[in-house]
Amino acid sequence: MRELLDFVDEGRDRVVVKMQKYKHAVNKFYNRIVKNRQFVTGDLVLRMFKASRAKDVNKLNPKWEGPYRVKKIVELGTYILDEKV
Repeated sequence: MRELLDFVDEGRDRVVVKMQKYKHAVNKFYNRIVKNRQFVTGDLVLRMFKASRAKDVNKLNPKWEGPYRVKKIVELGTYILDEKV
């Protein structure tokens, strides 16, 4: 049993390395697919409809609403929108 306890740390280290490799692969895949978009004040954008609709809707309802005009940039990826254009 004591000999097996010596291998516990080695096994844990192997698992940590494997998890880091997996996270790196997932991050690389995500970054390859996702296109970062930055908007400036005055751009026209669409807003995802599920943020403001009721829960009992069917699959044929629109998924986006708008266009809205970007009124203010709060921080990267967060915007304050004007009323519908």
